[in-house]
Amino acid sequence: MIHLHIQFDSQWIEKQQAQGVRAVRVLEKWVSGCGGVRLKTSSRSGMSVELEEEQRPDFEKGLQQKIAETFGESDPTRIVSLSDSAAPRKRPDPEEARQPGGSSGKSARKPEGKARGKTAEKNAPGETAAAVSPEKVLSGLLQRVPFRHHRVLAAYLEETAQVVPMLRRMDAMDSFWGQSLLLAMDEGYGVTEFLEGLSELYDALGLLPGGRSGKPVREIRIGDGARGEDPLAGWERAWEAASDARRAAGRSGGGRGVLCLDVSAWQDRLSTPDIKSYLRRINAEAGNYTLVFRLPCVDAAHEKKTAAALADIFNIRILGVPPVDMLGLEDYAREELAKRSFRLDDGALPGFEQWVLEEKSDDSFFGYRTVDKMVRRMIYGKALADCKAGETDRIIRAEDILRHVAGGGASGAERDPRAELEALIGLAAVKGKVEEIVAQIKAQRKLAAKGKKVRRPAIHMLFTGNPGTGKTTVARIVARLLKREGVLRKGHLLEVKGRDLCGEYVGQTAPKTSAICRDAYGSVLFIDEAYALFRGDDSDRDYGREALDTLIAEMENHRDDLCVIMAGYPGEMDALMGGNTGLRSRIPYAVDFPNYSREELIRIFFAMSEGSFECEKGLEKALRDYFAQIPDEVMTDRDFSNARFVRNLYERTWGKAVCRDRLGEGNVKLLVSDLAGAAAEREFRKLLEKTVRKPIGFGA
Repeated sequence: MIHLHIQFDSQWIEKQQAQGVRAVRVLEKWVSGCGGVRLKTSSRSGMSVELEEEQRPDFEKGLQQKIAETFGESDPTRIVSLSDSAAPRKRPDPEEARQPGGSSGKSARKPEGKARGKTAEKNAPGETAAAVSPEKVLSGLLQRVPFRHHRVLAAYLEETAQVVPMLRRMDAMDSFWGQSLLLAMDEGYGVTEFLEGLSELYDALGLLPGGRSGKPVREIRIGDGARGEDPLAGWERAWEAASDARRAAGRSGGGRGVLCLDVSAWQDRLSTPDIKSYLRRINAEAGNYTLVFRLPCVDAAHEKKTAAALADIFNIRILGVPPVDMLGLEDYAREELAKRSFRLDDGALPGFEQWVLEEKSDDSFFGYRTVDKMVRRMIYGKALADCKAGETDRIIRAEDILRHVAGGGASGAERDPRAELEALIGLAAVKGKVEEIVAQIKAQRKLAAKGKKVRRPAIHMLFTGNPGTGKTTVARIVARLLKREGVLRKGHLLEVKGRDLCGEYVGQTAPKTSAICRDAYGSVLFIDEAYALFRGDDSDRDYGREALDTLIAEMENHRDDLCVIMAGYPGEMDALMGGNTGLRSRIPYAVDFPNYSREELIRIFFAMSEGSFECEKGLEKALRDYFAQIPDEVMTDRDFSNARFVRNLYERTWGKAVCRDRLGEGNVKLLVSDLAGAAAEREFRKLLEKTVRKPIGFGA
């Protein structure tokens, strides 16, 4: 029995994807029909199968024939490569396995132990021959994340496997150990996995005399003293770690490995005298380690600037690694589900994408690590649903994903966005404006398709209004409406805050903004509090200006496939537009969201309770009395949160009802007294403080 790895050319995969064809999914179905062949794992650009060795020739021939027939490829060997291993790697114990993107826990691969036996290559002092061939180790690594998603990392492994034997023959291994890496890669996207994979390859190449049991990988984050610590304490720890590694190497007769220093907080201060002194001391101690300086993903100019600051001491090689795209995250989710014998149905992919975008909306998305969390939630939710249904089903379908998505239930395809827009309480002017915008965009595209001389339409919008006036809700409907009308490909909503576009460090803002825009291609990017990007000065440290410049370029270059909706208070948004003429000229549509009236707020309260609670007959009058006591200047104030205020009042009211009825039979009814109890709390009572104190109508 052999484990056959099948890898497809990435450019061919992308070409098929652009045509709406998921090539690997098509070939999966063919593999499933091959007798004696078992599909083990599947990814965006490859798969692995298990079969008897004597089946391999017929399987390869059949696969090439299927590719030729289905995709019209005259030379299938150009786009597919196959490699095998004698047996699949054993999956680590879940309690011991380290999650991707993390920095602690045991390695998922057991150490090979000390290298033994003879080798045809000359080993440098302190190096040994490997028990497992480098070719097999490299083949296995290239099937794993992050290597299969990032060609730059895979190419570095391949280069290392090729150059080490040559340098040995030349007796020039000091050139290898003298090279340091500058790794520009975000957290959660496989930094630790890259370092561990590098050490596995080192072990296979015989570069680790003590095997992988002697801490061949060390990671140190150098803080900047923001929590009151001595700013240089982190550098002191880094130097001590390098010294410890050197002493350990002396005791073991080798000990070469990888030492990773996270210098994210210091990238613009690496040329200062104090830091230069530490860098020289670290370099002097790190002869037996490959030094890796890690940064977040930054633009190429700052990669080069940081490399230049290190280059007078170290021989620096830059590895710039962008965040994994949506297809890569989907690929990883499929793999993790397959390890647990689950499968992600193709019909669930739109929901999965929307879930990922929602996870990204609070600026705390950590790549593979977050997808791990999502996979665990999928499986738990599926098991719970199967318990209720009395069945065992290992296919994750659209409804299983939508349980975890905001507004889940019916899929976007099943809900009519126009009906949802019409069902919103109030907002008559907003509804009319949205319909007008959609009609104009459609008309412009039709005219352009007929060859008429019309300016290529931009579809970006400006939403202005106070909090709680429905801007986010309408943006979500607009996304699906534009998809239904054929304007957008996907129709998802990616919601971020203005400052979410800004990086934490110099050089991080432009790639971060670009990555957020890429996530929103084919959908709506909703930027709330967008005015926070503009400060009205020329400060070099104002990353908001850099974010705006990058955003404007994305809005122009992808105007046919990206709808940016910028939202915020009217005055601040006017200042933002006034200070950025390039931005104003690219946003042709503006929609103003007025505050809700008292009557509309009351209707919103009862719309929230509908289908969940029965209401006492006098509750509507009590609500009218309460809102009548709120002064007009409060109702029109920019800080009044409108529907959010009503939602809080409603939730506090039914919370009082549930507490009152906790000894009852569970048929909870909202009473006037529940509303009175909620309204008596300070959050709601303070709105009445500007009025003459008098009874507010609860049973008065």
